[in-house]
This record gives sequence, C-alpha cells and structure tokens, in this order.
Amino acid sequence: MKAPLFSFVAAAALFLATAASASPLDHDRDRDPRRLSPRERARYEQTQRERARFEQAQRERERQQALERARWEAQHRYDRRPARPYGR
Repeated sequence: MKAPLFSFVAAAALFLATAASASPLDHDRDRDPRRLSPRERARYEQTQRERARFEQAQRERERQQALERARWEAQHRYDRRPARPYGR
C-alpha cells in the first residue's frame, strides 16, 4: 500500500517540478519594449540611440584608422629596399 502511494507522490512531484522548470519566467520584461512603462520605454529608446551613435562613431574611427594605415603603408612601401637596385 505504501509503495504505490509513494510512487504516485514521487511521480506528481516530478511532474510539478518539470512543469515549473518548463514554464517561462518573467526575466525578459526589461528586454521587451512592448511591456515597458512609458518612462522605461523612453529610457530604453534613449539607450538604443546612444548605443547606435557610439557604434557608428566607432565604425567611423576604424574606417579612418584603416585609411591612415593604408596611406602610411603606401608612403613607406619602398623603405626597406634600396631606391635604386644595385647594378643599374
């Protein structure tokens, strides 16, 4: 009598634990702009604009550095060998 009762209780506990772990938690509230209050949404959008502006500035800096590096390499392309090869 005890064995079937314990197995039923164990099965019920496993079922509840599985269902509880499979249910979605409300951790993504701050990531979903549709569920934010107007003040939180404005702060979220401001943060997104600042991040986009920063990333654009970073891409522009990287592009400028690549141009400067290419210019420097072009200017110093022939620095490692003699200007006039020997024998000419």
